[in-house]
Amino acid sequence: MTRYFSALVLALLAATAMVVPAQAHAELKSSTPASGAALDAPPKQVELVFSEAVGLPDGDAVTVTGPDGAKVPVTEVHAVDKTITAKIDTSAAKAGAHTIAWSAKSDDGDTVSGTVAFTMTVAAQPSSSVVPPSSVTASATVSNAPPSTSTTADSGGVPIWVWLLIGLVVVVGAILLVRRRKEQPPAE
Repeated sequence: MTRYFSALVLALLAATAMVVPAQAHAELKSSTPASGAALDAPPKQVELVFSEAVGLPDGDAVTVTGPDGAKVPVTEVHAVDKTITAKIDTSAAKAGAHTIAWSAKSDDGDTVSGTVAFTMTVAAQPSSSVVPPSSVTASATVSNAPPSTSTTADSGGVPIWVWLLIGLVVVVGAILLVRRRKEQPPAE
């Protein structure tokens, strides 16, 4: 019986070791402006660096919301390797709290998202060249969640690895039960 129990434990460890790494998603490692930063001037661009290569999702990748809830125009959004960059219309930025809402597509196809908050202590100076708003400035949910907050777009409940593990336990348990019954001598 100890032999079967050892085989069960090894099978479960092997199944878990093969399935769990595939569930990892890209995480935001750093941002410019940094989370909680107090800036004397508006940033010219947003830079988001992730733990793995990312792509642009369907819809908005970066939106910036000012202290009055108005969107700051964002243009030229690009994803290269582990970094997403976007240019900001500095003339539209105002003094106060700002939130960068971001969304990125991980290599495994899942979309992760979160927010980065920063503060501008000085209002932007109007510039002579106005950058037209881009289609990437549509609304996004803004929250005070920490920048590492991430969600998956298609998290339909229990991860697949849990179901695989349960299935493996049921199959191994059934095999052990059948063998145990065969090994027992008939009762007299």
